[in-house]
Parts: sequence; structure tokens; C-alpha cells
Amino acid sequence: MEPKILTLPMFPLNTIVLPGETTVLHIFEDRYKELIVDCMRNMANFGIPYVKNDMISEYGMEVRIKRILKTYENGELDIEVVGVEPFKILQYTEVLKPKLYGAASIEEYEDDMTSVRYKMFRSLKKYIKSAKQKEIPVETFTNVSVYNVAILLDLTNEEKIQLIAFQTLKEKEDFLIAKLKLFMHMLKTEQQLQGKFWMN
Repeated sequence: MEPKILTLPMFPLNTIVLPGETTVLHIFEDRYKELIVDCMRNMANFGIPYVKNDMISEYGMEVRIKRILKTYENGELDIEVVGVEPFKILQYTEVLKPKLYGAASIEEYEDDMTSVRYKMFRSLKKYIKSAKQKEIPVETFTNVSVYNVAILLDLTNEEKIQLIAFQTLKEKEDFLIAKLKLFMHMLKTEQQLQGKFWMN
């Protein structure tokens, strides 16, 4: 599918969410209070580009405001947002005057990220069986997206950005299959160590 080009208000953060994943943000700076008010008024989404060591990544996530959790007397807010679509920044403007906040021209892909490879299902099933110590029916994995799997694995921010940056479904699946294998190895090692501990 052809990428979609659009402009979104930006809220750079040192955290990132995946499509379908939620997080709570505390809004205290005036520029981001204005951003949230504008998005609520216009029923618009905004972008969260990932920031590390004061550097803004070229990748981020479009998010939608789910609800306002709390409004403080000084105008600060607690909001819950959910990830919508990953994007790549084409051009970033730190302050989009007359607004206080910035914006970016982004490239967004709407490809279907539903996993169709048996290899992914098999790895996921093995991982859940190892972690939960129970068998999981195959039907459970119908229409599972790579982002569903990534959320289950509780990836670090850097791993999430790495996943988003991959351009194809196969690259994303291969990345997650490698993570699943690593986590299964770690679980197995931990269980073996616990067994030795109790034997002694």
C-alpha cells in the first residue's frame, strides 16, 4: 500500500506505544496543554516521536486520546492515549506558530500487520506455554497482529522503535520470532536454576 503523507501536532517523549497499546500521560507544560485542548476540540490525533538523549527519532506513533483521567486546578491533565499507526518523520517543526507546540510532516503506512506465518504462531504458542505453564488453543491466535505479539512481550522503547522501523511484515515477524526464542531460552534457564535451588 502507498504511504500516506500528513501533518500531525507533535508531543516528543522518551516513551513509545504500539498500535493498540495504551499509556497514561501527565500534561503539565503550557504548549502540550494547548496541544491536548486543540486535539480534543477538533477530535484530532497527535504524534509521539521517540526521544533519547535529547535526540528526536525519525520514527514515532500516532496516538488517539481515549479519555481525560483527571483535570487539576492548575490546568494540568492526566490523559489516556492509545497507539494508532506508526510513522516516519519527513520534516519536523519545533514550534508551529502561532501555536506553542510543534508539528511534523509524516509518512504513515496502513499495511495489514496481521501475521499469517505459521512460524510466528508456533513460536508464540511455545512461549505462552513456557511462561504460563499451560497449553493454548490454536484458535486463540486467529488474526493476531505483530503488534499484539510485541505488546505481550513488553518490549523496551528501543526495541519498539526498532520494530516500527522495519518496513515489511516479514522483517517484523523475524524480529519478534528471535525475541520469542530468546525469552523462551531465558525462561528455561530460570526454571532450571530454580529446580537446582530447591534440590539443594
